[in-house]
Amino acid sequence: STEEGYGKQFRAATADADLPPTKILREHDCPAIEVEATDYGLRVYARRDLDDESAHLRVTNLLFPNAFVIPLSGDMIISQWHVPIDDESNYWYAMFTAYRETVDKDLMRAQRIESCTLPDYKPLRHRGNNWGFDADEQRTATYTGMGMDINIHDQWAVESQGRIQDRTVEHLGTTDRAITAYRKQLLKAIGDAGDDGAALPAVGESSDGGPVAIDTIVPMESWRAAWRDHAAARRGDSPWANGA
Repeated sequence: STEEGYGKQFRAATADADLPPTKILREHDCPAIEVEATDYGLRVYARRDLDDESAHLRVTNLLFPNAFVIPLSGDMIISQWHVPIDDESNYWYAMFTAYRETVDKDLMRAQRIESCTLPDYKPLRHRGNNWGFDADEQRTATYTGMGMDINIHDQWAVESQGRIQDRTVEHLGTTDRAITAYRKQLLKAIGDAGDDGAALPAVGESSDGGPVAIDTIVPMESWRAAWRDHAAARRGDSPWANGA
């Protein structure tokens, strides 16, 4: 039912504590956001202070120039690859990786196919049908009025801006730090593309551990190091890292 499932897309616990990210994001809605450049693109930290000693840290990544690596739970991450088709549209590829549990490929594929047509994979909900918006549903059941699939909500947020948005009229704020950093990185890479000696992001091997994505609880005073320890422990516990 709506009451049981709505707003709980990230119910699974964090990597090292029995705390669902949904609960944390709902109760601590204003994170401190930091962005750092890496040799593969960008790493984004969203830190929510839980008390005087601990914080929830969400680490996500931009794999330059067009992929995102995001934690779904303590065990699973998703890599989203946005591949341009033309000037106004792209394909979205989703790749799921789990550390302990086996990914149910058939189930995940079936869930995605329910939202699109075949063989062209065009979304069933789109601008032409107002992304399935139902005013009665919004009044009585959900905040968006667009059903339970968070992917539809994301799709609406992106597509409703228009096929080509005029970025010159934007007013970016502190929560847009990752957008600002990416645009600067992209413009620099475009300028460096013709220079054989320029080091472009995501070209060659990573020296800083790659795009590790994790939701975790860390000590306030040592969060920058602690999340790496938690990520290493998660990897070390996985059967595939141990050669099983």
